[in-house]
Amino acid sequence: MKKTISALLLLGLLSGCGAQPSSTPEVKSPANTAQQDETEAVSLKFTAKDLDGNDVDDSVFSNTKLTMMNVWATFCNPCIKEMPDLGELAAAGGTDYQIIGVCADLDETEEMLTTAKEAVSKTNANYLHLQPSESLLPVLTATSAVPVTFFFDSEGKLVGQGIAGAKEKEFWEKELETRLALVEADAADDAAAADDAEDAPDADKPEEKSDAAAE
Repeated sequence: MKKTISALLLLGLLSGCGAQPSSTPEVKSPANTAQQDETEAVSLKFTAKDLDGNDVDDSVFSNTKLTMMNVWATFCNPCIKEMPDLGELAAAGGTDYQIIGVCADLDETEEMLTTAKEAVSKTNANYLHLQPSESLLPVLTATSAVPVTFFFDSEGKLVGQGIAGAKEKEFWEKELETRLALVEADAADDAAAADDAEDAPDADKPEEKSDAAAE
């Protein structure tokens, strides 16, 4: 199954790597299901393996407030070129954010895995990298080009729209600040809504009569 997925992805990505802004393809929202409720935030649920074959799932989102998911490929020079900057950003993320890479052109062969690991090592992109899986298709097929980057909150909900193309470190620093602010604003809104709900009278609960009224 994964070889079929990778082959189809490769055909789509080969013509799109490193697209310039004037030809940047549309990035679709990576809806997790065709039956996604339009009123709900788009969420990503996945299971996959990292480059060492360890199992990883969407619970990894809970490690930080924000996750920057960067889809790349071993043949894509712009992808490789920005990975040193992403490695430096990942090292500074702390509990605020983390970076996860998804290597889109892996095909389950040791040769391709070795190539991907070498790219990670040479660029010091020392953050989690995933192999493609069927449940990651929402992000892998959101555009025909790599790199493409998405942001998710601690619950795996999409934060803003995806960004196509490689960017400079300064761009990603500002983007991370912006997306973190969105996450924190949403958290504040949720907290306020919870407080309002707690303070609101229970409509289903009959009002208690005072002792005086009872007499």
